[in-house]
Amino acid sequence: MASDDLEKSLRGEVDEFVNARLQSLREEVERTHAQVNEAFTRLAERLAHDQQDGAAITVAISEHLRQARRLGSDEAAAESSRTKAASDVAIIKAAVDDIDNQRSQADILNSLVNRAASFAPRVIFFVVKNDQALGWRARGLEGTIGDAAVREISLPLSAHTLLSEVVTSRTTWSGAAGAHDDEQMLFEKINGTAQMPDRIIAIPLLARGRAVAVLYADCAEMDADAINLEALETLVRVAGMGVELLATSRPAPTATSAAVPPPSPYQPRTAAPPPPTAQSDFEPAANPSTESNPQISTGALPETFAPPLTQPAPSSQPVMSA
Repeated sequence: MASDDLEKSLRGEVDEFVNARLQSLREEVERTHAQVNEAFTRLAERLAHDQQDGAAITVAISEHLRQARRLGSDEAAAESSRTKAASDVAIIKAAVDDIDNQRSQADILNSLVNRAASFAPRVIFFVVKNDQALGWRARGLEGTIGDAAVREISLPLSAHTLLSEVVTSRTTWSGAAGAHDDEQMLFEKINGTAQMPDRIIAIPLLARGRAVAVLYADCAEMDADAINLEALETLVRVAGMGVELLATSRPAPTATSAAVPPPSPYQPRTAAPPPPTAQSDFEPAANPSTESNPQISTGALPETFAPPLTQPAPSSQPVMSA
């Protein structure tokens, strides 16, 4: 009987010990499970937050790349503009030097037209004479329109065109075609139709305050930016100064009264020779096939030559006529 009680008591103590250990293990498992759930919850929240941050970072990187691309494009455009400006300056300098090196009016104006073609798609040089604007040289015209055909262009200054406005105002005109009532007269002659370009300009060539010629240019079928107005104005001004310089450097007329001996009292007096005629205004060639050099009169006295006082002795050497 005592052994049964002892066995029951021992079993009860073992059960209590086991239950106590199991309870502690159960509590530990529950605590661990709660910690794991809490860790997974925090991990899920962190992943969600990281995704939001990643989206924001992606947007920030994209915006940064876009700004860098735009900045690079702006810098490339600025560099291209600087390069083009430097190239234009070099071309203008070469053109000015070329015009300055010419020693005749025709060479100056030829150089002007040739160099102006670098700054506009189409260029026409007009001479002002007898209330008419007469074509003289052209560059960039299509088809069979060459210098010979251009010399057949004659526009009255009484018509309302940009040429007449420039001659009257003696200032540059630049703008869209069609601003003048009679402008189609010009385009019918250089295009064959009345089709007008987007932008046209006209620059007067001034000599002693008078517009003696006009440089016309347009963009043809290109954009309006194809014309470099400032460069063309510079070339025309340099050419005008060259023409004036040539006029002022002409030799003064020789006095003929000292070269002609007084009449002999034993010979009848002869009539005095007529005075030399004054030079006309800008004189283009009368016949383009034989003579194409214009002559600009800037108000200087015409050249006169005095005959020799005595008849030179005959010589066996051939005399070269200058």
